[in-house]
Amino acid sequence: MTRRTFFRLAAIGAAPVLVCTQAQAHDPQTIQIGLAQGLFKDTQPAVVQALAKPLRDLVKRSTGLTGDVELIADPLELAAKMKAGKLQLGVFHGYEFAWVKQADDEIVPVVVSVPPARKFQACVLVRSDSPHKELEDLKDEGVIVPRATKGHCTLYFDTLRARLPATTAKPMTKPAMTSEEALDAIVNGDQTAALVDASALLGYQTLQPGAAKQLRCLCESEVFPPTVLAYRKGGLNEGTVASLRKLLTESHQTAAGKPLLMLWNLKGFELAPADYGEQLTRSLKNYPSPKSDTGTIRTAGRAGDK
Repeated sequence: MTRRTFFRLAAIGAAPVLVCTQAQAHDPQTIQIGLAQGLFKDTQPAVVQALAKPLRDLVKRSTGLTGDVELIADPLELAAKMKAGKLQLGVFHGYEFAWVKQADDEIVPVVVSVPPARKFQACVLVRSDSPHKELEDLKDEGVIVPRATKGHCTLYFDTLRARLPATTAKPMTKPAMTSEEALDAIVNGDQTAALVDASALLGYQTLQPGAAKQLRCLCESEVFPPTVLAYRKGGLNEGTVASLRKLLTESHQTAAGKPLLMLWNLKGFELAPADYGEQLTRSLKNYPSPKSDTGTIRTAGRAGDK
């Protein structure tokens, strides 16, 4: 796989691939899937639907069940559609799931996704010889926010910047620049700092180990709860949920699963960890639900859109 191909795939990789197995005969429902739109920042809806088509085809071919994928901007709206029975499955950022669980505890995980770095974490990178020691030192200097930067990265960065002067560490949105290109710009001395996800950094370290040694982490976030595929209790037959869970957790071992994981840049899926509830509680404390007056949530991922 070329470097450019790796980072093109990495730009998509927070959202899980959805495959399901045969529902029991007495449960002939379709399986409608909702995706939090923030998972696909800088990706056109038509592109997302094109990526989803082979997944829908696989579901139909494997199970006989039909279903559509719907992009939904607001995670609370996604949860409300699950409660109303309009959607049976929802995919959320981990921090969004903390907001949703606060509003509806009946929505529970099927599986969580495992990214290449095995963690969802944001990093601000500078050159190793940079004089800057902390984010506050970036006075009148910008931080590159590459294309398709993950939602947890911009949430962390925006939260840090809320206490800084407007001109300090100002986000520089670069919609034409991948994470790899942003890190190249730091190494080459063309830019001062860049905001990237831990998996993007791991990919850079793997593909460009020499250049990666010239980078230093200026600051990094706590580890966020992993992205989750969830259902609402009673919204799906439990046998179907068990089959879906088994198939996804074994997808890294199957011929059908491996190409899907490669497409979405995931190592695999696993059961929600035993402390997932505690992770959600910590996330909610650090990043409270930004609920608007209408009861909806402002989707994270707005760095650079000031």
